[in-house]
Amino acid sequence: MTPAPPSRLIAILAFLGFFAVGGGWAIALPWDGGPDEQAHITRAAGVVGGDVAAPPDYLTVPGFPRPLPGTRQTVPSGVLRKSPACFAFKPEQPASCLDEAARAPRPHAPADGFSATGRYHPTYHAVVGWPLRIWPDDTGLLLARLLSAALSAAFLAAATYAVLAWARRPFLLAGLLVAATPLALHLTGVINPNGLEITAAIAMWAALIPAVLGGGPIDRPAERPVDRRLLVLAGVAAAVVAWTRPSGPLAVALALAVLVGTAGRARLARLARDRAARLVAPAVAAACLTSGIWTLAMKATELVPVPGGAGLGPAEALRVVAVERLSFYLKSMVGQFGWLDFNMPPAFYAVWFAAAGFLLLAALAAGTGRDRLRLLLAVAGAFALPLGMDVFGAESDGMVAQGRYMLPCAVGAALLAAYTVDERGLLARPFAPSVTRWLAAVVLPAHLAGLAYTMIRYQHGLRPGVPALNPLTGEWHPPLGSATALLTATAGLIALGTMTWLCTRAARSGNAGAPRDRYTPAAAS
Repeated sequence: MTPAPPSRLIAILAFLGFFAVGGGWAIALPWDGGPDEQAHITRAAGVVGGDVAAPPDYLTVPGFPRPLPGTRQTVPSGVLRKSPACFAFKPEQPASCLDEAARAPRPHAPADGFSATGRYHPTYHAVVGWPLRIWPDDTGLLLARLLSAALSAAFLAAATYAVLAWARRPFLLAGLLVAATPLALHLTGVINPNGLEITAAIAMWAALIPAVLGGGPIDRPAERPVDRRLLVLAGVAAAVVAWTRPSGPLAVALALAVLVGTAGRARLARLARDRAARLVAPAVAAACLTSGIWTLAMKATELVPVPGGAGLGPAEALRVVAVERLSFYLKSMVGQFGWLDFNMPPAFYAVWFAAAGFLLLAALAAGTGRDRLRLLLAVAGAFALPLGMDVFGAESDGMVAQGRYMLPCAVGAALLAAYTVDERGLLARPFAPSVTRWLAAVVLPAHLAGLAYTMIRYQHGLRPGVPALNPLTGEWHPPLGSATALLTATAGLIALGTMTWLCTRAARSGNAGAPRDRYTPAAAS
């Protein structure tokens, strides 16, 4: 019998792996190389400098249906680059168009900048923005990006540790690997709170599912003990989700509605008697309430308008959504990187859709009526807000919804699917670890493919004809070099693969302690 690896070793490998993959993105991308990054750079530098709640303001931009909402921020002039937009929405244009001469001769001199995300809750920006204040240049940006990647990696590592050591539900690792899409890890390596929102949501769902639904005798779910460690992790993660973006409280509310609303009276009664639950619940409610108050006071629900789709009524917009936008939502949940101005090769999406589809279909086939209801509610909730934004807001704002806005809710569907497959005993002990390994073997290389192709886009430009396929050459290279970015991400993926192999090795050998046919490879150390 193979001994179970220490759960702390697994958690360390998970942190280092996810951090290195996010770090690869942080190294590889040019200034403003992620979605809305310049706006968040300005916001982060402003918050650290004391511009926490600047008055709402507007900026008129040619080509947009109406002025952009945001705020004015006082920041070091070095973080206000005028040239990064030279490549945005122009996939044929490499980042070599960046004008070094546009950098401020006195980078620390105070300057007035406009941020379209200046009304966001300041917590994320306060944590990651200090390097930009000290080093308002490429060094500060890289350090801020790495700090953002470390925050997200900590939540993913906590989720991994929770499902292995506390919930003892290792097949949830399969759902976690599918939920952490290449787009999600791309966002962890840029200055954008959406990456932290998604990874904290993964930790929230990973802790809430076994805590609320339980894990023990399958015929007596209401009698399963409540693990207070899972409740604490869920509470911390939920608070972070609520404080990152204006839609955060809705993501928390959906998770609670899906799980608590379908847990059953007996299980809810047991949760209500638990002291930790009685402490965590009001704390999460307070986090959502304060976030909502901030959003209302700062008018943070005003959307940045886009030209595409502007002027369409709800009926016309619904037809556009049905024919064109649904595929965009799905693709942009998996991988439309940078400024969403290029598509990955079709095989890239096919791989991820196959992995996610396998989990969802297996769960629907094996689950009870209540299991299916949870899955359908999670999927419907993920699509509801973006669909509403595009259908009812197209006339005034254009079609602004993206798949990345859906991920804080959609990740719950992947984790619920893995939980259902495990709970209903669809996969016997020899097969469940093998499925997890094969899923890892399929999805982990996709992260490297996404990074390499995005590097090609910024270094060569995606021009008609024979495509460039060498991410080590091109007209532009990141300051630390292209090889450094690729090697960093590769090391992270090797760590994640090693983690998966270690936590499934003991299960395949029949490690004792698993209820029924469920496998339990890791005991808390």
